[in-house]
Amino acid sequence: MKSFKGLNRKKLISLLIITTSFIAVHIIQAASAQPGTDEDPLVTKSYVDKVLASFSGSKDMDSKIAALTTKNDELTKTLETQTKKVEELTKAVNDLYEKNEKLEERLAIIETYGKFIPLELTENQKLMAGESAEIILRGGKAKAIGGQGGGLSDITSGTGADINTDQDVPLNHLLLVSRDDGRGIKIVSKKAWVLVKGPYEIVEK
Repeated sequence: MKSFKGLNRKKLISLLIITTSFIAVHIIQAASAQPGTDEDPLVTKSYVDKVLASFSGSKDMDSKIAALTTKNDELTKTLETQTKKVEELTKAVNDLYEKNEKLEERLAIIETYGKFIPLELTENQKLMAGESAEIILRGGKAKAIGGQGGGLSDITSGTGADINTDQDVPLNHLLLVSRDDGRGIKIVSKKAWVLVKGPYEIVEK
């Protein structure tokens, strides 16, 4: 039994010696290996500096960088051109919207004033009309109200004469207001029925 134990101890010591030697050899190889090789996968600072230095002096790398810079400049100019076009298109669209809004306003005015509107007025009320307005007295009595430029043009009479301030307004005559300068009619009967086309305003007494 003693010799058996001694034999095991010797084998164990031999195994430890062999293992230690094997590890020492690999440590020495790793220490002597060139940085960046398979034996030394951990990259050192000197190796990184060396690689960077090789890149900085490479004509191929310089040409690639120059090409990328040129491409970047071209893309920047293209982007600026497209941005300018977008701004121009946006302005054009906004202008169209503004014109459309104005057109809608004019159409609304035409729709409002493009037909005769029947009114029932009472004594002492005034119908003050704007430029291009048309008035027809359908019933009752009224006096003309002239403006600075003249009276109401009596289209129906065919004479071209104006009906001036305080003159009677004839029934069923088409009267034209040529200017927006305070022209209209004043009701002098208890009630009167009037047709009006165009801009107007009813003034109480």
